[in-house]
Amino acid sequence: MTTTSVQLPLPRPSSGLPMLVLIVTLLALPFAIAAGLYLLGWQPARTGNHGTLLNPPLPLPAAGLLDSAGQPLATAELHGKWLLILAGHGACDAACRGRVDEMRRIQVSLNKDMGRLRRVVLTDNPGDGALSDFHRQQPDLVVAAAPARWLPDKELPAEPNAYRLYVADPQGQLIISYRPDVAGKAVRADLDRLLKFAWTG
Repeated sequence: MTTTSVQLPLPRPSSGLPMLVLIVTLLALPFAIAAGLYLLGWQPARTGNHGTLLNPPLPLPAAGLLDSAGQPLATAELHGKWLLILAGHGACDAACRGRVDEMRRIQVSLNKDMGRLRRVVLTDNPGDGALSDFHRQQPDLVVAAAPARWLPDKELPAEPNAYRLYVADPQGQLIISYRPDVAGKAVRADLDRLLKFAWTG
C-alpha cells in the first residue's frame, strides 16, 4: 500500500509594513491630538488647582518695593524662591492677621520643601502695628510696601481692607490668585503639587 504525502503550501512571509504603520500611527496619535488642541486654544473647563490662574502672569515690580523702614527692598530676597504673597490695602485686620499666621503653618507643613518657599506681605501700610509684630515674631517674613495701584483692578478685593493670597514662581511672576474664602489646606495642596513637579526654586 502506497502512502501519498500531501505538502501544504508554506505561508508567504509578510512584509510587516501594515503592522509598522499601525504602530507608528498609534504612537503619533496623542501628539497630533495635543497639537490640535493647542493650536485651537482649547483649555480644560476645570483645573486641579484651587486658585485662579493668572493669564498672563503678573510680574512683581522690578523696583519700588520698600521694607518696613522705608528702605529699598533687595530683590535678591524675593527671586529664586517660590513666594506665598499676601497683598492688600489698609490696616491688617483680624482676617489679615489670620492669613499671616496661616501662611506660616502652610510653609511649615511643606516639611522638606519649606525652604523653597518665602512668605511675603505686600501692603500700602508697612508700618502697621500688627504687621510689625508679626515681623518681630517671624524674622523670615518679608513685609514690604508695593507701588500704588500695582495690582490690576480685577485682582483688587472689593473691600478696602481685604488682603488676598497669591503664589509667585521663582522668576517673580504671580501665577495664582486666591479668593479670601479659599482655605489654607487648599493653598497648601496647590503648593505641594507645584513644588513636587517644579525644577526651579
